[in-house]
Amino acid sequence: MNKLKNLIVATASSLAIISVENTAYGQSVSAANASDARRVWRIAAQPLADALIAWSEQADMIVLVSDGVASDMGTRGVAGSYTKLEALERLLRPAGLSFRLQDAQTLVVAPAIQKVSHAARGDAAGADQGPPSGGAQNAAQDAGKPARRETRPALENERDEVVVTGTRIRGALPAAPIETITRLDIERSGKSQTGDLLRALPQTFTGGLNPTVQPTTIAANSGFGGDSTVNLRGMGPDATLVLVNGRRLAPISGGETTDISAIPLAALKRVDVLLDGSSALYGADAVAGVVNFIVADDYDGGELRARAGGAIQGGGFEQGYSAAIGERWTNGSFVLGGDYLKQNAIFASERDFSETAGPMNSLLPAQRQWSGFLSGRQDVSGAVSFDILGLFTHRDFERVTEYGAGGFADAKENETQSFLIAPRAVTDLPAGWSAQIGGSLSRSVRESEANDNFGGSFAARTENGAWTLDANAEGAVAALPSGDIRAAIGGGHRRESLDADLGGAPRKGTRKVSYAFAEMSAPLIAPSDVRTGLNSLDLNAAIRVEDHTGFGVAATPKLGLRYAPLPDLVFRGTWGESFKAPRFDQLLADNVVTLWDAASLGGMGPGLALLDFGGNPALQPERAESWTAGFDFSPRFLSGFDLSFTWFDIDFQDRIVSPIVNLGSALSDPVNIPFTDFGPSPAAQAALIDGADRFLAVTASPYDPDAVVAVVHSGFVNASAQEVSGADLSLNYTTGDISLFANLSWLRIDSQTLAALPLTRQSGFIFQPAKFRARSGASWTVDDGFVVNAIVNHVAGSIDNVAFPQGEVSAWTTLDLTAQYRLEALSPALQGFEASLAITNALDRDPPFAAGGGVAFPGMFFDSANASPVGRFIAATIRYEF
Repeated sequence: MNKLKNLIVATASSLAIISVENTAYGQSVSAANASDARRVWRIAAQPLADALIAWSEQADMIVLVSDGVASDMGTRGVAGSYTKLEALERLLRPAGLSFRLQDAQTLVVAPAIQKVSHAARGDAAGADQGPPSGGAQNAAQDAGKPARRETRPALENERDEVVVTGTRIRGALPAAPIETITRLDIERSGKSQTGDLLRALPQTFTGGLNPTVQPTTIAANSGFGGDSTVNLRGMGPDATLVLVNGRRLAPISGGETTDISAIPLAALKRVDVLLDGSSALYGADAVAGVVNFIVADDYDGGELRARAGGAIQGGGFEQGYSAAIGERWTNGSFVLGGDYLKQNAIFASERDFSETAGPMNSLLPAQRQWSGFLSGRQDVSGAVSFDILGLFTHRDFERVTEYGAGGFADAKENETQSFLIAPRAVTDLPAGWSAQIGGSLSRSVRESEANDNFGGSFAARTENGAWTLDANAEGAVAALPSGDIRAAIGGGHRRESLDADLGGAPRKGTRKVSYAFAEMSAPLIAPSDVRTGLNSLDLNAAIRVEDHTGFGVAATPKLGLRYAPLPDLVFRGTWGESFKAPRFDQLLADNVVTLWDAASLGGMGPGLALLDFGGNPALQPERAESWTAGFDFSPRFLSGFDLSFTWFDIDFQDRIVSPIVNLGSALSDPVNIPFTDFGPSPAAQAALIDGADRFLAVTASPYDPDAVVAVVHSGFVNASAQEVSGADLSLNYTTGDISLFANLSWLRIDSQTLAALPLTRQSGFIFQPAKFRARSGASWTVDDGFVVNAIVNHVAGSIDNVAFPQGEVSAWTTLDLTAQYRLEALSPALQGFEASLAITNALDRDPPFAAGGGVAFPGMFFDSANASPVGRFIAATIRYEF
């Protein structure tokens, strides 16, 4: 006997969880619509469960939602004049959900496709379609059964879920563009690691500190480790703020960036990507945007999952196992989970396009990772609740870098442990206000050991820490005819620290940050169909003041505007300023001098060259001014269709960069003359080497002062400017059993290293962010237990300005395929089992040939910053939920 259990019931006066058996789907939508008059709706973008509660209160109807269906989903909200069922359809459409009326006052929300997973475990992928087995006959038999109620008044007070990424105000409609990766998206992607999931977004750049990125001639985009970072807009991973449930993680290594591989996919119910500078809301580092990982906190049951796969061309075998279990009771919940991943290396000798490179060069490093997570909450009264989040990760990875067959080889072993613990208390205040006080403690410890084939060895240890304590309050401050003006105010203190021994002088740093913020949201004009061309108008304003140790006080404002000329069309725009203090490694990094063949750095003749790189204690903070403008279009005449467009412009001043953008042309590009000493004397060379913390050779040629033709200085400096602009376009359309989507992003980056030098184009060249990226796909629900997905990824071609003469690098287009099948369709004994198959790069497209890849590193004739060397990768997953 089928049943819909643990259903959420929301009415205008109560909220409870009940158990209902054999619920029948009754009255038709058309019948209900006949008496449904249009009204003005204003429901903010927020988690779907909260939006449904708001809808039910306004519609005066009971909503039944199957357990876990809406707990991991979000909605864009609805603002305008609609019937109540039209408004509900707009809330459910982006999540792939539908509804069926049971009677005039009750409806059931369920996925339009089959059930795939459960909250953090994957239930967002859908549930069984159609009425329960037994049909109308069983429904009639059970119609008179009383429902057993378990009151849960605390659910009304889940204040944390009412506020969404992009605002601190409950019910506010963010004007900034936001991409939400739901649990459904995660399951359909076929990805097994958090880094792979985020780097698939067209708005990210895969260069920098990422596992498959090779050492390149572009110093800023070289991958010498195995960490995973998020690099929005190609502005560097340090310009993207990474949060977990709104809390900061300690950075990795010397304080460079956040390693998102420490966040297991099994823990996530969604990821919010805020594509706008947001220092006014979240503080320093949110220049290019914010990535907020939301960890699951509320489901009953458990899950076991096993995955295995490998690259068809060889290497990269992967095995992963995860488990999660959750319990929910009347006034609280708790989730506990663990994850294990092991992946073998891929070596250059295993790929045709790198067979002439150093054979043991790691195209993909070997890694092992153990992760655990917990999330829980408890309501102690009708007005006070507590919640807690915890993450722990232990990760090992090994990488070999060979600078050509028989050249300098460096083998690195890294061991990292990181954790985050974040408790919080939330309480109601008079006059409808609410307040919360919370804190977080995060730490990351890395121990590294490296050995080279010249007999050198190197050991390092870094420990990064971060703790935060803050408090804030939110509520209505004034009433307008169009609605309440709401505000959020708060402040806090953050302490960051670095304790590093990188083989040279020990490095220690501490930074204390005190901050206060305020945000206001005002509905200037309430939605109305009477005013043609002026349906609604909303204003949002925020300001944040931060006092950084050693850098003084910085104020960062932000404004946002949403204008709807029609109920189906919303124009939005934002303006803001951002602030970013120098990283610890930029201030304190060891001074390292390396010896190169001059030809590898762009020299036209024989000889050697010295490359000087290190920290700069005189660095000043970076500042940025950001603009966005765009629209969202969801026409009533085409149900299931959504179109969004965003234009963005970021003006980055005093950008901290390594001035030699392209090491392969360091000695040939005239813009590098201010940072190059030609014909250095032996005494000047000796002083440089004696003052360095380390002196390394990346050439087999012995050091001879008389053979050195130049010294290149590439330490960190405050660049004059970096201008980043472009556009994003996204489209979603769902009709019947088929869902289509497209996500496109255009990007232009111009940089200027000195005020006297002109702006030079950075995007669209080898090892740099592509000028265009796209990701589009389709999902087809074949039947109740079987779904197939196809996704096409495209990276535009580029100009190879490292090779001589210059050439072109072709575009790279790949196809990903996934299939999910619920095995209970084969036998009732397999209830709860699901099998899935994922084929990444199904057509086995190699990276396009790029001669510049082999200029400084022989044999590496491809651009690993924009294309992956893995090739076709096939993985199978079996999952059991109980």
